[in-house]
Amino acid sequence: MHNYNVDHKYKFQTRIGNWFEEWELDETKKKDYLKNRSNGQLASIVKDTKTNFSLRLASLSFPQDNYIHFGFHLMLQNLKTLGFLSIDIQERLKIGEEAYNITTAQTTQPTVRSVFVIIPYTKEPNYYGDDVLHYGQHFRIVANPRISNNKTFYLHSLPQTPTRCAKISRKQEVCAIESDVFNTVWKLEHADPKIRFEMEGQPVRSDDTVLIKHSFTQHWLASDDIVYQNDFGREREVFVHSYQCLNKTQNLIAEKEGRTTIDIPLRNQEPQNLWKFQVARNQSEQFDESVMDDNRNVKNLMIRVKQQITGKGAYGLRGLAKIFLEMDQNNNGVVEYNDFKWGLRNFGLTLSEDETKMIFQTFDKNGNGKIEFTEFLDAFRLQMSDKRLYYVQRAYASIEQKAGKVTLETMGRLINVKEHPDVLKGYKTERQVFQDFVSHWNKANPDRVISFQEFGEFYQDVSSSVQQDETFEAILKKSWNL
Repeated sequence: MHNYNVDHKYKFQTRIGNWFEEWELDETKKKDYLKNRSNGQLASIVKDTKTNFSLRLASLSFPQDNYIHFGFHLMLQNLKTLGFLSIDIQERLKIGEEAYNITTAQTTQPTVRSVFVIIPYTKEPNYYGDDVLHYGQHFRIVANPRISNNKTFYLHSLPQTPTRCAKISRKQEVCAIESDVFNTVWKLEHADPKIRFEMEGQPVRSDDTVLIKHSFTQHWLASDDIVYQNDFGREREVFVHSYQCLNKTQNLIAEKEGRTTIDIPLRNQEPQNLWKFQVARNQSEQFDESVMDDNRNVKNLMIRVKQQITGKGAYGLRGLAKIFLEMDQNNNGVVEYNDFKWGLRNFGLTLSEDETKMIFQTFDKNGNGKIEFTEFLDAFRLQMSDKRLYYVQRAYASIEQKAGKVTLETMGRLINVKEHPDVLKGYKTERQVFQDFVSHWNKANPDRVISFQEFGEFYQDVSSSVQQDETFEAILKKSWNL
């Protein structure tokens, strides 16, 4: 039995154990944290820096004759996932050589991770005598040199083995690798099997739907709705696998064993194997990328800021405007330097102190240490095309016809988030899409009537953050059942 009558040897304030060592450890951790934060070496800061490095704006090539030429900078869109082929320079594969993962990603603009370069396979002669890519001609797909400090990374695949295969689907692995081997060689075939044989040797048009065949394994590049989570979000896995329509054939046994039969070239392929080129639609979209990383002038800085804003999604510009409106306590549309700096940082823009000051001083025309943030936001707003404006007018008229008046409350009742592109692809839930839409209106009174001018200004901000007309039209059509 415990004897409760013994004298206490310690007072309750007495510290027992290794308290001093624990205190020293906490102090050391705090000092390391403050040091790493000041030097920009925190894991979160390093991650954001690398992510924004990969999301820098890139140029697309403009095909003046509507054909794909060697040296073209272009994007490759998969017709199943509707995502674009992208390299993840932050995820290095655990193999003996430098290699990085490849996915298909949803993007609204060309970035250094999603723009690739078509180059010839120089170890065989060019029988066509020109720089145009032809069906059946061997070529290589190279990552944008700006993603890797001018290193050359080829799109690569190799036969499937138990130790080398795609991470999730376990199919034939695809990655970007620095080695100059035959496993980095590809060729194109026309998507239509009825004219595939006739198209062999013909030049590839920029608007063709194509199959990208791996020359070594004779299977096609593919992507499917297999979620691959990385630092950029929920993307889709890329691998090499032939998705063919399972029509009845007398050669099923041979095909099962992997042998090529006479029926294979005559079969249709599933959307997982189909790819479309995206190139510049006009000459102005093609620019010199060498100036993009030069931050010594405001023009290049503004291009980089715009690229980061649009990288936030359709409501990117609207979200930045919301932060400044919340800071504007006096409702005069003016912010000082510290508010401007922290507004950009809270939004997630990565700019140094000198870069932020350079931009601020450009808009501080009076030199009084204040700027009108609306003028700053107008620098990123683009005029909507007639086609986009037409869908905005239809959407407003549709809401007005169904509800009698356009308010935040009636829009909340009528908006269709089930068919939103982000919901269909699994990037966001219906609730998240709905909350994004409502939160970016900044309306305290949900019953106040919204004029067409306000409605148009909202979608002008959305339009400025969405590069592709098809994506913008899909958002309007699906949201308001047009």
